[in-house]
Amino acid sequence: MAISTERSDSFEELLESYLAGEIDSVGKKRLLEIILQDPEKAAEYRQLTLLQSRVRAAEVSSSFPSAGLPKGSNVVQFPNSFKYLSAVAAVLLLSISIYLFTAWNSNNPVSVFTQSYGDCTSDGKKLEAGENISGKSIRSGKYSVCDVQLDGEKSVTVRAMPETDFIADRKDKEIHLSLGYGSILVDSQGPKDSEKVFITADDFRLSLEGTKVALNRPNANSSVSVQVIEGRVHLESGSGVFWQSLTPWINPEEASLLAKEYPALFEKQEVLIESGEQIAWKGLSPERVEGLRRIENSIKASKKVQPGTKIDESLIKSLKPHVDSLPKEPFLISPKELKSSLRKILPDEKAELERKFATMVRFPPKDLRERELLMELVKKIDKTSIVDLLKEKNQSQEIRILILKDGGSEKGYIYQQDNFYIVLKRDGNLIVPVDAVDRIEFE
Repeated sequence: MAISTERSDSFEELLESYLAGEIDSVGKKRLLEIILQDPEKAAEYRQLTLLQSRVRAAEVSSSFPSAGLPKGSNVVQFPNSFKYLSAVAAVLLLSISIYLFTAWNSNNPVSVFTQSYGDCTSDGKKLEAGENISGKSIRSGKYSVCDVQLDGEKSVTVRAMPETDFIADRKDKEIHLSLGYGSILVDSQGPKDSEKVFITADDFRLSLEGTKVALNRPNANSSVSVQVIEGRVHLESGSGVFWQSLTPWINPEEASLLAKEYPALFEKQEVLIESGEQIAWKGLSPERVEGLRRIENSIKASKKVQPGTKIDESLIKSLKPHVDSLPKEPFLISPKELKSSLRKILPDEKAELERKFATMVRFPPKDLRERELLMELVKKIDKTSIVDLLKEKNQSQEIRILILKDGGSEKGYIYQQDNFYIVLKRDGNLIVPVDAVDRIEFE
């Protein structure tokens, strides 16, 4: 999304104030709006705040030697544009040195809070960059974004959007992200046969495979939606998922006995969500989850009173009043219905490229080979910024006018590639055959 020069300047000023710790609530809201709407500004924000967080984390780390690098302020300030760029370079060099040093000296998996925009807390206390977050409940405030990093055999980045509650933890070569409510974005990278990554709640379980995924649950026990951007996800949903958290208390044999007596307790639906697909479903009601908790507490109480006690017929029968009092779930869907709710969220790449070709190429050639080569050029121009394209061709950033033989004209940054002129414009790039051009004029 294009933004105005005034808005761009405002972003730099807001980012400067934020990094200096001098931004007010109005500024926070404004900065968040820009970050969420403009990918380039969001990338710049992430880069600078991540670098700053690494410097802060290293400064407070007891493993970092006291000699060597000089100690400085924890706040990076950018008084003007020249100092802004200088500071970025300084932070970059310093952070690379610190990051490489700490990574080289650490053989253990890392689960840390890396950066935030706004309020990110755990047990009511503000999280600091570099703080260990394993097993801690993390909450993002209104107009807030919180990032955590879990590095081991796999590298998992988690971004919590505003008003989200979640826990990130590692257990026996498994990474578990437990979502209470809100929205999280997860990027999991690493060998397929290494650590397993799960996103869980009382009533669903997602198994991720090398995945970029977005998960949204506005309130606890409300509708859930999952978008898979890359990779794929295996989803299990329903009451049966609830009992997976009871594995320390009941063994498979006991679970089988319970399932035989109360099959409704172990109902669940499963579906595989592929890349580019979205699914939404209704979670268990708060009343049903509360009822399941009462059954869970009864089992735990029996086990605590008599350690080593196995679930027998008498205990199973004693659970019947709790099971009978469970509210019916009119919105539970069948596995077939769950699968049919899958939706494509990404456009067909070939069809999208054809559409861009039609809008970008003037006087398209009929020769199939030429069209194929132009398709590749369209794809490259579409995915590369104007600045990078001009740098690649060593072209000056000077606006010129392309006068066509049919009397038309196009204005923008112009350069020639093979038998075509490329016109780079804010409102849509163009590719024009050299034979169709009469002349090029300066603005």
